[in-house]
Amino acid sequence: MPKKILHIFGIMNRGGAELRTLSTMDYMIKNNISYEFVVLSGQKGVLDEEIIANGGIIHYCKLDKSFLKRFSNILHIGNYDAIHSHVSLASGLMVFVAWFHKIKIRIAHFRSTKDVENPSFVRKTRDLILRRLILIFSTNVVGVCYASLNAFWGEHWNKNKKFSVIYNGFPQVKVELHDDFWSSYIPNYSGQKVILNVARMDTPKNHPRMLKIFAELCKKNNDVLLVLVGKEEPEIKHSLEKIAANNKIENKVYYLNEKENVIPFLSHANVMLFPSIWEGLPGAVIESISAGTEVVGSSIPGVVEISTHMHFVTPLSLLDSNEQWAIKLMAKIVKNRSKREIKEQFDRSTFQIENNLERLYELYTISK
Repeated sequence: MPKKILHIFGIMNRGGAELRTLSTMDYMIKNNISYEFVVLSGQKGVLDEEIIANGGIIHYCKLDKSFLKRFSNILHIGNYDAIHSHVSLASGLMVFVAWFHKIKIRIAHFRSTKDVENPSFVRKTRDLILRRLILIFSTNVVGVCYASLNAFWGEHWNKNKKFSVIYNGFPQVKVELHDDFWSSYIPNYSGQKVILNVARMDTPKNHPRMLKIFAELCKKNNDVLLVLVGKEEPEIKHSLEKIAANNKIENKVYYLNEKENVIPFLSHANVMLFPSIWEGLPGAVIESISAGTEVVGSSIPGVVEISTHMHFVTPLSLLDSNEQWAIKLMAKIVKNRSKREIKEQFDRSTFQIENNLERLYELYTISK
């Protein structure tokens, strides 16, 4: 009988945690491990069809007044060997219910360095209880990076044997480069340097700051374009269009919305710009290096942690001026490192997908 793992997410859209989990499915299936998913929003996501095509099962179980009854029923019928919860501190409730149903392996996985911006007193009280549930009822507490565990558990978590860091893993990529690649997406493209960002339009991704940095870059080099790849949010996009118009760069900014495969875009960019306010371990940064493109990103903990392994990732403080960011981007454009040299650094790094698969397999198969 295959071992059965139940993953818990909010919704199966193209986020880092969701994509990284799906990237492990083939390996796990080959090694006699099957995946099912509980979706706490109760809503369908863009990745659902891919999950089902790969043999996964999705349970839409909205986190409402009847949640405990429905979730308990899923656990009772499912006969799972492990639950793997990816929903921050809310994992406390998940591991408690799983313990009650005698599921042996109960994993709480922390994917970010922040839950909410300004938690209320009620939220802080709730979080205190959930932390306690995780400490008592989980068998493993995993961080996507050291920074994520530091953020939620302080700096002494490594004294508890339940805790460990498992970096997300990424495959080595091979992309054939085409001189006319951008012509398919940018009207009248004529060889300009492309600054790329890959991120959904969301407050932590800091898109307004991105455009202001790019506007400064345009003062130093008029032969550049900014390309944004990621799920669009109408209100944020409207604000970005206003910033672009105010800075007279509206004809230099291109919005390509969500793409199923971002690697070709990363491979053909000159530099990745990534000024996020907070992240866990930002997968787009690692993917950029895997595709041979340098990164200038904010000096948030996850980016700094990546940079200690791969020096083609350059962290800058968000307190630095837009001009300082533009100067760094300009230096990358002028230096123009070879794609091969950058990719070789990824090939030697700890972020290879094989490392991730081995660590996860151990979690799912070692008896507790």
